[in-house]
Amino acid sequence: MKATLSPEQAEADIPPESGGEPASAVARVPLRKRLSFKQARNTALVTLVLGMVLSTAQITIDLLDMERQSDQLVRQVLSIMREAAAESAYSFDQALADRVVTGLFEYKPIYRAVILEDFGNQLAARERPQAEGQLKWLAEMLLPVEKTYSIPLVIERHNQNVGELRVSIDRFLIAQEFFRRSGVVLSTGIIWTVALALILVVMFYSTLTKPFLRMSSAIAEINPQRPADKLLSVPRRHEDDELGLLAKTTNEVLIQFDRSLVERVRAEQALRERETRLSGIMDNVADGIITLDEDLRIETMNAAAQVLFGYADGEATGQPFVTLIEERDWTRVAVALMACLRRSEEEQRPDNRAEIQGRRRNGEVFAMAFGVSQMRTGDRRTAICVVQDITQRKRAEQALRESEERLKLAVRATRSGVFDNSYTKGTYWWSPEFIEMLGYDAVDAMYANKLFDGLLHPDDKDMAQNQIERYLNGEVGDYLSLYRLRHRDGSWVWIEARGQAIRDEGGRPLRFTGTMTDVSDRKRFEEQLMYVSTHDPLTGLPNRTLVQDRLQHALAHAGRKGTAVAVLLLDVDRFKLVNDSLGHQAGDKLLRALAQRLGSCVRAADTVGRLGADEFLIVAEDLPDPQMAARVAETILVSLSRPFGIDGQQLFVTTSIGIALFPGDGQDFHALMRDADTAMHNAKAAGGNGYRFFTPEMNEAAVARLSLEHSLREALEQGQFFLHYQPKIAMGSMHAVGVEALIRWQHPEIGMIPPTKFIPVAEETGLIVPLGEWVMRAALAQIHDWQARGFAPVPVAVNVSVRQIATPMFAERVFALCQEYGVPPELLEIEITETAMMSNLAYIADTLNEIRNRGIRIAIDDFGTGYSSLSYLRRLPITTLKVDRSFVSEAPINADTGAIAATIIAMGRQLGLKVVAEGIETQEQLEFLRLHHCDEMQGYFFSRPLPPGDLEARFLQPNGVLEPVG
Repeated sequence: MKATLSPEQAEADIPPESGGEPASAVARVPLRKRLSFKQARNTALVTLVLGMVLSTAQITIDLLDMERQSDQLVRQVLSIMREAAAESAYSFDQALADRVVTGLFEYKPIYRAVILEDFGNQLAARERPQAEGQLKWLAEMLLPVEKTYSIPLVIERHNQNVGELRVSIDRFLIAQEFFRRSGVVLSTGIIWTVALALILVVMFYSTLTKPFLRMSSAIAEINPQRPADKLLSVPRRHEDDELGLLAKTTNEVLIQFDRSLVERVRAEQALRERETRLSGIMDNVADGIITLDEDLRIETMNAAAQVLFGYADGEATGQPFVTLIEERDWTRVAVALMACLRRSEEEQRPDNRAEIQGRRRNGEVFAMAFGVSQMRTGDRRTAICVVQDITQRKRAEQALRESEERLKLAVRATRSGVFDNSYTKGTYWWSPEFIEMLGYDAVDAMYANKLFDGLLHPDDKDMAQNQIERYLNGEVGDYLSLYRLRHRDGSWVWIEARGQAIRDEGGRPLRFTGTMTDVSDRKRFEEQLMYVSTHDPLTGLPNRTLVQDRLQHALAHAGRKGTAVAVLLLDVDRFKLVNDSLGHQAGDKLLRALAQRLGSCVRAADTVGRLGADEFLIVAEDLPDPQMAARVAETILVSLSRPFGIDGQQLFVTTSIGIALFPGDGQDFHALMRDADTAMHNAKAAGGNGYRFFTPEMNEAAVARLSLEHSLREALEQGQFFLHYQPKIAMGSMHAVGVEALIRWQHPEIGMIPPTKFIPVAEETGLIVPLGEWVMRAALAQIHDWQARGFAPVPVAVNVSVRQIATPMFAERVFALCQEYGVPPELLEIEITETAMMSNLAYIADTLNEIRNRGIRIAIDDFGTGYSSLSYLRRLPITTLKVDRSFVSEAPINADTGAIAATIIAMGRQLGLKVVAEGIETQEQLEFLRLHHCDEMQGYFFSRPLPPGDLEARFLQPNGVLEPVG
């Protein structure tokens, strides 16, 4: 191929921007991207796919033909051996049958042969291992079913079926020949495809790739500045084909390019002169001017625009115009610019000015005025944008708007209105916002005087007018008024009005201006607050505060009229059981139902209130006869006897009612409440579901009980308690085998106080817990002392309250005390009464099991006085039954009681429990217990409770020998 310029000249004419060695860069095309390689690859792939399809078809036909020939050959072999096999089966000749089978094995594919006689028995059989090989898996896949053939053995002369000949064929031996033929077919196809691909690569390279690479190298040597100086030449052999046509077309294009370049240089020179003049004009304009190309990119910016946006000269050229605009205005500005560029010269120029947000280079956003127009240069269109900084003007406008908005928001936020009455002009005005707040039209603001008279509440009209007149007349120093105005929907709005008058020198009002504030929410809140502070939130009944206020009014009224007032204090019996079993939600529902039913039991003038928890108070006033209080109580008891339906369950409720009367029992609220509470506790102590009137004796008992509680607390602090011990005697040996620790209280003034008097008070007040821990510590300290002094180990029983056992970690606490005093757990026994245990079984069952697991024994005291249930004796870890003294004392003289006592003893022994009888006082009782084999005994017959020293002298010996009871 010829060239009009030498390679050196062509290289010298290449501009610096084009880079060096373009021809070599173009000529070096990777093999995988050459047309010859691609065409050869595609042809080879098509040939390979076609060859694989044909080879697969041929292999499939061979496979089917192989199976057919194999079946035919096997059946021929079987037919040859059929007659001999039939004779061997007919005569049961095993030797002949073996020869037949051996003859079959001459055919190598057979690996198993069997001759069966007509009864199905095997006459002769032979088998050899199947052939192995690496392609056995492929044979099993192509021939998935094992080849087994069988023919019936028939004696023709007798037309009789005498057995069956069955053979199995080795699939791998049959498939080996098939594999060999298939390998030849596939290898031939692959070799043909590879050879064809190589031939095509060479042919396509010489006919396509090489001529095109030469043409590419020649094109790369063309000077872009003078493309017509060096044209392409084509060898003669390519003049009439596609390559020659491509070279001629390329030469024509290069000539046209050369002409266009000359014209473009002239046009650019003229354009630069015009731009120089235009830039001089733009730099002297005060507004910012920016020109944009058709892609909305910045072409030029005058000096004012550069200062406005913070760019240096030429720094923003080529950037999108949107970089100068705040994001939220992009769409609006882009639409205006595109519309301007698309508008023809004949179209009327619309107003393209707008106020938008600009963005400086440093990210600062500012307000600017934006205008756009179109400029044409031939077919090229340019958008000219004129921008102005209007930040100061916008700030002034914004400040004015904010000032107005703040005033409106302040009025609306405070739900207030402004009124202005000019007495010199005779005008009355309300702010439109306040008129609208009342639901009326703002145009009525000029008729405020008529609105005020028409909307004012009738009950507030005289008061409101009077306050205005008194203030305007100077009778009061400040104007503050509270009244109601009617809303358009008919509701009433509470208004708090404040104002100030402007007066002349004589003190006469010239102008009266002020505010009107909606305080309806505050009034409602005050009413709600008053209701909440005087009513129970659960039942809606008056609370203690309101009941006290009403009772005081009732007492004052009764004192003037000489009538009686009854105070009835109600407490729901066993209400805690409802909460514990059904939950507090059910308990709350029950309290609400109780409140409703109590309200229906009293007169409209009476007061029903809730003091808290499950206590209610009824104030019955104006009673002509004090006994009417009893009728009210009976009515309540009868009404509450009907069941309450709570959450699908029928609950029966009883109450204990205490009644105190005015003026007989007390003169004020606190005295009546105290007396009614005392009477109520007496009613509850009597079993509940009843009422009691207060009597002075009740007060004396309450005072005594309070004094005893106080003394009990002092006794715990001052250590006034001590222990006595009563021995337990074994029936067989009559030796002391254990003791029971019994608490005693020596009061410094009263003297000895029996446990039956102070233990119930301790239970009720909760002092039983610290008192019980003191007893436990004292008993363990005594056991430790006896051990240290060499006495025989003596188990000590300690009475424990249910409230102690129900305390958290009780079992761990007892075990820790045993370790603290160094006492083995088996020397401690916990006694709990049957009645107390059964009433709280669900709470203490786990604790009792934990105590027993620690090695501490558990005794049931006073057995027979409670539920006496066999089920809990079987389930709970009880070790000892103590028969109550009431059964022991009457056993010898009362047959029924004796039978019960004997049954309890027998039942305990059958359950493997130790049985201890309490209260032995006579020889007859001892003989009765000996007759029924009671284990241990305890009572005055043997010994009263003794101090530790006396017990040691009578029942304990230092050498560890137990002294028998005389």
